[in-house]
Amino acid sequence: CQRMMAPLVAELRAENERLRSRVAALEAGEAGEGAAPSDAAVQEMDLAAAMSALRAHASVPRVAAAVGDRLADLCADERSRQAAAEAGAIELVMAALRTHSEERVQCKGCAALGTICSGTEGGAEGRQQRAAACCER
Repeated sequence: CQRMMAPLVAELRAENERLRSRVAALEAGEAGEGAAPSDAAVQEMDLAAAMSALRAHASVPRVAAAVGDRLADLCADERSRQAAAEAGAIELVMAALRTHSEERVQCKGCAALGTICSGTEGGAEGRQQRAAACCER
């Protein structure tokens, strides 16, 4: 029985090692094409890239949280708030909040929404109304 199982065990060990190597590469941010970006990569993204990452990887809580954090940073500048809203940030962040119950996603998403909707400059009231409308859905 052991002789029959030996090739199968060897094959499973090789597959396990291959998967461990892939997980280590992903955790290190060495993602292949189409893979979710690392948190460090998200923190270097501009608005358009962050929005694209959230659209492409909306099902990944880690990405949703990282993009929420990045949007909050980017939108600390008043000029970026309206651009983020026009790019669909309010709706995407709200969708992430509805999709993911994880505390990190909720905190980062709420921080992003608060920052995007803050201010008194032109467009602030419209952004606030847009966010309120999303909450009603």
